[in-house]
Amino acid sequence: MKTWLGNKIQYALLSGKEQEAFNAAHLRQLLATYGYLEAFTVSGDKHGADMLFYRSSDAHVLKVQLKGRASIGKSYVGKELYIAFNDKKTGIWYMYPHDEIMEKVLDLGKCTGTVAWDKVGSWNWPGLPVWLKNVLEEWVIPEEQR
Repeated sequence: MKTWLGNKIQYALLSGKEQEAFNAAHLRQLLATYGYLEAFTVSGDKHGADMLFYRSSDAHVLKVQLKGRASIGKSYVGKELYIAFNDKKTGIWYMYPHDEIMEKVLDLGKCTGTVAWDKVGSWNWPGLPVWLKNVLEEWVIPEEQR
């Protein structure tokens, strides 16, 4: 539908960088509804936060790595990072503390013994398996209906 703003974008037709920018804008909007009114993009990201979110009511800061899917990585350990992603199948946003979820995943015996985890040091899931959806259940970002 065309408006004075032009046509709505088709997410699937966006480049990878455009999808990342779209997801960052959406995440900013979601977290603003929870009081995180300040959001900063980290341009020098290397195995750390892509974005910082600040809530002035209690000075809480979130360091967020924005991903296209659920992910864990050895390079993120000890950095107090949250991983945020949108489940493309359901449209549900998740944001979880990396180290806590990584430990749960490894305790369940997932990923270990694979080249991706043992040699490369990272793992991600293109779709959410039921067991991981259960692990991430408390880390859903509820979308407010206006």
